Amino acid sequence: MKTELGIEFETTAKTLEDSLTECVKATRKKPSASNEMQINISKLFAQLDVFRLAIKQFYGIEYFFRRTDEYYGMTTEDETDWLFKHVREER
Repeated sequence: MKTELGIEFETTAKTLEDSLTECVKATRKKPSASNEMQINISKLFAQLDVFRLAIKQFYGIEYFFRRTDEYYGMTTEDETDWLFKHVREER
């Protein structure tokens, strides 16, 4: 994760997480406000897929974006292997 690819992968996942959080907040305040945010989120998911495919091609491991109230990160489907995991601070 210390390569350019790894750093960009993690940065994209963090940006996606932040965008999803902001979209939820904006939608609660004004449902129509989230249209532009949703377009940005779609682009971030597409960018994340490029990184996922590169990791799968290089290492044969498929990672998925996981997000809960407690954490978010990239993990295998069964969550036995985490590429990275960020625990949320208590709110």
